[in-house]
Amino acid sequence: MNSSFILRAIPVINECSLSFDDFALATGLGRQTSIDLVRLLARNEIGYVDSGFISFGQSDKLRTAMLAIKMGADVEDLSKMLSWRDFELLATSILDASGYTTHHSFRLKKPRIEIDVVGIKDRVALLLDCKHWKRSSPSEMAKFCSMQIRRAEAFVRASKGETELAVPAILTLHLESITFADCVPVIPIIKLRSFLNEMQGYLNEIKVVSHVG
Repeated sequence: MNSSFILRAIPVINECSLSFDDFALATGLGRQTSIDLVRLLARNEIGYVDSGFISFGQSDKLRTAMLAIKMGADVEDLSKMLSWRDFELLATSILDASGYTTHHSFRLKKPRIEIDVVGIKDRVALLLDCKHWKRSSPSEMAKFCSMQIRRAEAFVRASKGETELAVPAILTLHLESITFADCVPVIPIIKLRSFLNEMQGYLNEIKVVSHVG
């Protein structure tokens, strides 16, 4: 099965439950092809299959998009099928599964800033700016990283010592490996889980904002 079949499924995937027949009708695929696709999704921990039905959760659409990328789908094609919410919710779910306390669309009033996703564990905060599928030049990425550092500084000040360290980072869809811009990690969503597992080892190499006083 190639990525084109998975792309047919992405617009269909929402928080809902569908029979195999309804899934086949919605995707425009034959019944057996749809069943094969459902099984492929389930093997990749996408959706829940029970008695001829498949049920989807809030992060399954982007999980399916990630699977399509692994199978060779074009990111620009995917960009038309996904929302910012899909991207941020998947990041939140990965942090949740890794034991982080998470905040989605975190806002501060003074100064007035918004952080896409915040994950806190052991008094260390990971602040993610989700750049979705946008491809950026090095100068643009440096600008994004500088802005994220300022957000991290404001976050640490506002935490009043409750958070010892804040790690500003950029999360993206289209990269294949973790890179760095001005010591700020730029993390592809498919590598976020491994970054979380290894983050303590990165602390001497990346930009870390600490609480003072």
